[in-house]
Amino acid sequence: MIDLSSVKKIFNSIDGVKITSFVDNKKSITILFYFDARVLINGANFLIDYRLRIDIPKNYPLNLPQVFEYEEKQINNFPHINSDSNGTFCLGTDLDIRRKLKPDYSLSKYISLIAEFLGIYEYYKKYNVFPYGDRSHGKMGILETYKEIFNVTTSQQVTSLMQITKLKNGSRNKKCPCNSGMKFKDCHWNIMNTIFSNPLELSQMKKDFILLKRG
Repeated sequence: MIDLSSVKKIFNSIDGVKITSFVDNKKSITILFYFDARVLINGANFLIDYRLRIDIPKNYPLNLPQVFEYEEKQINNFPHINSDSNGTFCLGTDLDIRRKLKPDYSLSKYISLIAEFLGIYEYYKKYNVFPYGDRSHGKMGILETYKEIFNVTTSQQVTSLMQITKLKNGSRNKKCPCNSGMKFKDCHWNIMNTIFSNPLELSQMKKDFILLKRG
């Protein structure tokens, strides 16, 4: 859980961030701020100068913040703005974000992800290409994330691994659920054990599995 005093301390210490206001809501803390900084993206320097709003759930990091531009919108024709009413930033799939934030899930690290996002937009606007490749939106992006993590190629392999609810030592010598023909211990056991040992990642995988199964 987070509180207003700790959030104020963190945000007031970040270079390039100029606070307009803090609002302590029932379930979240809302911050309006100017973000004025230089960002290095793929060897190119960019100046970011944006007015932003971030809503941080008080149960962070169980739930992740939402961030978007307020007042005049500068970001146009960019695939990684979500289609919701606020035009929230798509910083990656939730599991991508969680893996970038661990082990400490510090809010200052989350702000660095926002800076990177804005730098990537500036790079895309200038060169009309993404500097580090691109991730799809929605369910396709979730599938791409797990294909990378599991190092598999098909959606069926992803969902077969995601539906594992418990790791049992007795299953180590059985065939891996990914249908590789290898023993579980020699295939995906270590990867799954890493996820199961992190409650936030395990919870996220369960949510993602439900989302993917909705069809």
